[in-house]
Amino acid sequence: WPNDVLWGGRKLAGILIELQGDALGPTVAVIGIGINVRLSAADHGRIGQPATDLAAACGAVPDRNVALARLLTELHRTLDAFGENGFVPLRTEWQRRHAHQDRRVTLSLPGGVTASGYARGAGEDGSLLLETRAGIQRYHSGEISLRSASDGKSKAIQAADERR
Repeated sequence: WPNDVLWGGRKLAGILIELQGDALGPTVAVIGIGINVRLSAADHGRIGQPATDLAAACGAVPDRNVALARLLTELHRTLDAFGENGFVPLRTEWQRRHAHQDRRVTLSLPGGVTASGYARGAGEDGSLLLETRAGIQRYHSGEISLRSASDGKSKAIQAADERR
């Protein structure tokens, strides 16, 4: 969570990370990344949410090999930084880019349980910080599905969005 990469409020890519292993021992992460390179009009019609592609974001269809090489270089750099220092050095940038920051969200938890509140960013351990009536609650990846709440944003958040 969250696994959507947005460009102009539209989904450009999706990332899925699956973890296997022991919390006290070795852990393996499998990272899947899907990027919309060029969507046809029919593709847009089949997608159940606003979407965009690299062709629209870049103004032209990029060379897939060049785009993949750049993605892998950046992913390698980020994973090295995470391996050496954990999430803390990445946290500020993540919070700056987090599309749900300070918005009311509903989390879908295992067993059909939901939790609603305001997304307040990520903890130093990478957990989602959700402000509920009971205070700040922490949720870890693999436990939740993030969806924007239907009741919209507060006026303060709308004003903050307009300043961005």
